[in-house]
Amino acid sequence: GERASRFGVSEDTVRRDLRELAKAGQLRRVYGGAVTLAPFAAATISQRSSHAVEEKLRLAKAAVGVLVAGQTLFIDGGTTNEAIARAIPRDIELTVATNSLGVATALADLPLVELIVLGGRYVRDLGTCVGGDTLTAVAQLGADLFFLGSCGLDASRGVTAFDSAEAEVKRAMAKNSAGIVIAATNDKLATAAPYRVAAPDAIRHLVVERTAPAAILADFQRQGAEIRFA
Repeated sequence: GERASRFGVSEDTVRRDLRELAKAGQLRRVYGGAVTLAPFAAATISQRSSHAVEEKLRLAKAAVGVLVAGQTLFIDGGTTNEAIARAIPRDIELTVATNSLGVATALADLPLVELIVLGGRYVRDLGTCVGGDTLTAVAQLGADLFFLGSCGLDASRGVTAFDSAEAEVKRAMAKNSAGIVIAATNDKLATAAPYRVAAPDAIRHLVVERTAPAAILADFQRQGAEIRFA
């Protein structure tokens, strides 16, 4: 196919190399091709908290620029979403529902934020609550925006996650939201994890670093995402 002709090797060689990369955990084989495996497959939230700290702070400042007073938000887990929660101004009135302990802690002292903590089974490595109780709570709410923490983000595969229970909560939040906001460092772009969360055309705002590849961003723009640079 295309890869074989591009590199001047046989299709069998390409298939063998892709199998080896998939075995090594560097690619995920999907129908019609291969997608780079999203970073930090086995990393806990505490381990991820020291990665790309400055980049996440810049993304967070840009991401809160989409907020309008009076909105209701879902914010789920992840170190970038925790940075976003810390960047929310003290003078904006919002209702925020979250299943993330870190996000809830960051918002607890904001005087104009009505905070709804979505309980359930707490998973320490994720820093979030998941399971039936969480899903029941999400089903009772509707949000203007969902700040979705993505493990993988690809213009054809959409938003993906590594944990099936976490992905289920993310899907429920996406279903009950009018729009999705994702802030992603460059290493998340054009990558995929095993569990699907949302289609690429469900993303309303995509907040990225200024060095994000233009071709990747163009693919998201074609599907309706507004690109914001940090």
